[in-house]
Amino acid sequence: MIQHRRRRPPANRSKRRFLFAAMAFAAGASAHAQELPAVSADTSLAAGHPHWWDADELTSLMQEYAVDGLVAHYVGASTDASYARYVLGAKETPYSDVANVKLGASSPQLNRAMAMLSIASGPVTQRQVHEWKVWDLGYTKLGPILAAPVPDELKEFKEGVPHVMKAGLDPDIYKASLLWTDVLGHPTIVANYALALQVLRDKLARTPRALWYERNLRVDVMGRFLDATMNGNPTHSDFHYLVQLLDGELSTWRPVKTNRYGFRQLAGPFRVAHIAAALNERLNHGSYTCARPGKPDYSVAGMGGEDTRDLCFSAATDRAIHAWYVGRWILEVMAFGGEAWTAELQNELASMVVPLLASSQGAVGRTTYDQMHGVTSLETNHLKVANYLLSEARMSTQQGDALVKAVFTSRCEATR
Repeated sequence: MIQHRRRRPPANRSKRRFLFAAMAFAAGASAHAQELPAVSADTSLAAGHPHWWDADELTSLMQEYAVDGLVAHYVGASTDASYARYVLGAKETPYSDVANVKLGASSPQLNRAMAMLSIASGPVTQRQVHEWKVWDLGYTKLGPILAAPVPDELKEFKEGVPHVMKAGLDPDIYKASLLWTDVLGHPTIVANYALALQVLRDKLARTPRALWYERNLRVDVMGRFLDATMNGNPTHSDFHYLVQLLDGELSTWRPVKTNRYGFRQLAGPFRVAHIAAALNERLNHGSYTCARPGKPDYSVAGMGGEDTRDLCFSAATDRAIHAWYVGRWILEVMAFGGEAWTAELQNELASMVVPLLASSQGAVGRTTYDQMHGVTSLETNHLKVANYLLSEARMSTQQGDALVKAVFTSRCEATR
């Protein structure tokens, strides 16, 4: 059984005003604050390749296979389970290390993809393409981030910093999220709104101000969450707005970029999971499941699957952290169903839960428990990349149809 701290949410308006006024004080930022300069974080993987983190190998590979009419062959070559065995060299566990696999012969499509990637990233090798794919699909751990210098703006935080850096979350949003967690508990619920605010801020930053209204980018929502004293408290519609924004991010493949801390940006589902892990460490006053950073204490650390205990998050893969997140999210969100809960609809925690009940959480199609666990699978990511390529007119609809058929055939075979 998952053990976590549950706190009574604010039950009246005066407490609600106090909560968001305190959040504004803690965040110390207004809606119009500019993003802090990006912090570089050199790693062994990135050394010598200034644009290493910006290469998007999955879209390049699938585009080249689609050009030759072979995209169904590409996606059908591996299932999620078979690819995991290949990458890890053994059965997948939460703490599996990436194996030093022997790469097969290159293909004309891979050669063209590497040539295309080399334009922006310098000479690209087959090994680098493999490592990028392994990172993007969630097989890595905090790894080099544990050894990276802590940026000045994160030094005030005692818990969760490496997760914040891998998730690419701004310090002021993290600070506000810590206070929400201290008051409300429920780290996975809070993590959703933290990432949603980050997505909104990033969209505002890269969109001309004259287009904010047209594209429904609401700086007033950001203001109410991060400076309630000046802008007023968040409304029920603000929570719904942020969840809709977040759903778009979680269900879409985004071209890879470098996050503010100098690391390759993770896909949305992994980002929200790492934020939840950081907030969970706050509730537990540290990583009690780890013997030391990056090393599980197997006497107390969860092992995934039916073992619902907290993981040693600093030693777990991104996929394992997301699997933990799904289980905890369901526990936290679904615990608020029924008549006893609806009678307290006005309290702040309920305001945060209601929009999440309709959230897809990155699932393709109708959301079910199994689909939530499959959000990070190879097949689901192939579908998301294909949708991105179709939207950019970089894949024909005929190839898109062939890919969908191949993915669902692969899923059916995986269940036999």
